[in-house]
Formats: sequence, C-alpha cells, structure tokens
Amino acid sequence: MRASFKRDTTETSVAVSLDLEGSGRAEIKTEIPLLEEVLLVLSRAAGFDLWIEARGDTPTGDHHTVEDVAIALGMVLAKLAGEGIGSSMVPSGGCLAEAAVRLGEPGYSGDFEFLARSLDGMQLENITHFMRTLAYNGNLTLHLSAAGGDDWQKVEALTLALGRALRRAIQDGAGSTRT
Repeated sequence: MRASFKRDTTETSVAVSLDLEGSGRAEIKTEIPLLEEVLLVLSRAAGFDLWIEARGDTPTGDHHTVEDVAIALGMVLAKLAGEGIGSSMVPSGGCLAEAAVRLGEPGYSGDFEFLARSLDGMQLENITHFMRTLAYNGNLTLHLSAAGGDDWQKVEALTLALGRALRRAIQDGAGSTRT
C-alpha cells in the first residue's frame, strides 16, 4: 500500500511518499541533519519505504520544517493505516525507550527529557513537537517514554521503538501474526 501527500505553506514545501509494504528504504532531504536521521531510522525500524523532500525557512529555525514534515507524514499514515495496536521497548546505551501505538484514535503522551537545547541542527524540543504532530495528523495514539542515556541515545531509542511499534500496529490491523 502506497500513498503520497504534498504540503505547501508560506514557510515550507514538503512532499512525502510512503509504502507500507516496503523494505525499509528511505530517501530523505530536509535540510535538518537530525530530522533526516530520525526519519531514516523510523523507516528502517518500521520496515516501510519512505521518500521525503522538504524545503523550509531553516534560517529562521527548524520548527516549521519539523512540524510540516510531521503533518505530511501523519496524513499519509492516516490514509494507509487502519486500526491496530503495537508496542516496542528498545535499549540504546544507557537509555531504555518504550513506544505504544494504537491506530485509528489520535492522542499523545510523552515522558522523556533532553539535557541539551539542540542536537545536529535541530532544537530538541521539536522532537516532542514532531511526535505529537505525527500522532494527531496520523490519527494514532502514541505513548512514548525514555529514561537514562544521553540525548543521542534517547533520540535513537525513541525513534526505533516508534518504528517497531508502528510496524506491529500495522501488522495487527492487517490481521497478521501478532508479535
């Protein structure tokens, strides 16, 4: 199953194409290195193919690009994913992250904190904003938590846990073997 979505605003231009039956391939261009890494890891962990091209007003900050990428990706997920429930727990160094997803019902809860303000071109407060925006636009309930480790480990573990939970929720909704 494949779908695309394009979002153009005065601040950004975002195009997303998603194939839920892919192999984890991704081509991501956002002008924000950490956001690109998050999307690559998410695609691989979820096992879907993802193509994103985003241009934004990054000289004024990363907020608009991060938000609009999350909106566009969420809209595509909402088109493709029906109902289902999945969860995952992922360690990374000293960090342990958990993600639980329920497709078909929007909601968000996040229990994690970062030590730094920014990392690799992105304000870390926008990780939370990305996850919340993805959940509401993707019509999914998302619960995330992470403790321990450094900021890199938290971002990695949260993203891996989310990707694996999404994969399991999509499989659950398709009537596949539940894991």
